[in-house]
Amino acid sequence: MSPRRDPVGRRRAIVHAAVEAIAEVGVGQVTHRRIAARAGVPLGSTTYYFPTLDDLVAAALREATEIARSLLEAWAEELTASTDLPATFVDLARRYLADRDQALLEYELCLAATRTPRLRPMAQLWIDGLRGICARFAGGPERGFALAALVDGVLLQALVTGDELDAEGLRAGVERLVSRRTVGGPT
Repeated sequence: MSPRRDPVGRRRAIVHAAVEAIAEVGVGQVTHRRIAARAGVPLGSTTYYFPTLDDLVAAALREATEIARSLLEAWAEELTASTDLPATFVDLARRYLADRDQALLEYELCLAATRTPRLRPMAQLWIDGLRGICARFAGGPERGFALAALVDGVLLQALVTGDELDAEGLRAGVERLVSRRTVGGPT
């Protein structure tokens, strides 16, 4: 009896391998061959499910977008329940950076979107989601924009330099930007 074919599982494995490859080497260095090897499938499988490399990269980045969407929802829940917003922002940033591959993938998505317009809506999800969350806790869209820029900048700097998160800098910035009523209660 021959093993049953699992086209959905194979497609999922290829997308997952693409996600890992993009996180490892970046969008510009990813190839069908590299992804097929990582997925443990014949090269023809990647081109069968994804005729072009752009199709495969887009599928991988869609998966990363769904992960980012879930992450942002979890962040919003934790921040809503928080009694110490600056400490919670620092903790969330630390945990985000702990999964370096996922963080790199999400920033790769943003970089790829600068060159590939059809990827922009996926990258925009992270930007809008983070700004929306930050606006809720900073007392409005302008301060929320500043808080999101701070968080994004601190995360990117840690990824680029390989240094530890600047927890004190992030905490100090958050303290200055969050609404007084959300930090210390009603004023």
